[in-house]
Amino acid sequence: MSVIRVSVVGAAGYSGAEAVRLLSRHPRVVLTGLFGSAGGRRAAFGSLHPDLAGLDGPEVVPYVEAALLEGAPDVAILATPNEVSAEVTPGLLAAGVRVIDVSGAFRLREASLYPAWYGFEHPAPALLGEAVYGLTEWCGAELEGARLVANPGCYPTSVLLAMKPLVLLLAPHQPLLVTSASGVSGAGKKADVAYSFCELAGSYKAYAAGSHRHEPEMRQELGLADEAAFSFVPHLLPVVRGILSTIHVSFDAPVSDAAVADRFARVYEGRPFVRVLPAGHLPELRDVVGTPRAHIGWKLLPGCRRAIVVSAIDNLLKGAASQAVQNLNRVFGLPETEGLL
Repeated sequence: MSVIRVSVVGAAGYSGAEAVRLLSRHPRVVLTGLFGSAGGRRAAFGSLHPDLAGLDGPEVVPYVEAALLEGAPDVAILATPNEVSAEVTPGLLAAGVRVIDVSGAFRLREASLYPAWYGFEHPAPALLGEAVYGLTEWCGAELEGARLVANPGCYPTSVLLAMKPLVLLLAPHQPLLVTSASGVSGAGKKADVAYSFCELAGSYKAYAAGSHRHEPEMRQELGLADEAAFSFVPHLLPVVRGILSTIHVSFDAPVSDAAVADRFARVYEGRPFVRVLPAGHLPELRDVVGTPRAHIGWKLLPGCRRAIVVSAIDNLLKGAASQAVQNLNRVFGLPETEGLL
């Protein structure tokens, strides 16, 4: 049985660590290299992530492209800052290494959006048209054998899984209102007082209202025009992980619970990582944290022309690392569940 040789760049961070944890137990994967920041220090994986000490794999070393290529990986998972992914991906692809990028460097199709939303000119705009947007349950044959997969953002994963099945039912001129709350690990590892325990414990706050970089990604994947009435307000929860998204929708005509359930069933029946709850039941974070699954529920409001749709995911797993492994499995023709169940 052939194995897939995988290197992880960004293994010192939260999403990278989760990817290493999953891949170290994957029956078809060999980890050929673990890399931290360029210019960082060499360290045993267990010293960076004591909760994952004992996992098989190489130690984490500073990223150098030549060192990664020495391991002859088939694929590199990049859990790196957006600018870093954008810079290193062309060289890896040129060397024959497939890339699954967990950052936002290749999610948007228009290079012109990157300066405004991500703060940099994209160095490889030609690759934006090639990158497969890896919302796994919505990918078809284009994912199989792909050279470059753009893993969706954590917030967009929670929103898109809940909304894409319902798009054709929505009233086109009514606003789509999204409130999402994330655990602090979504901000990554950084020394910032705004994310310290004393600032967050016992609190709950909105941030980046109307300016969060995941907004154009969601508009793109929902097929919304720039002028469409779409409002996304992320919030920070005083918990480590998890995302709960609450979405207010309006329908073109009255709908029934059966019609909504049918829309979800058409897409997600038999899909192991999306659970659609019965009508009127709404998900909770505790049901998904630590799992690779998304839970989705809805409640119709009086008159049946409006609804509340709620989705819950673990931001580090379904919102990042486990979805990257799902995509890896599909790229290499393996069952989607390999190494995840």
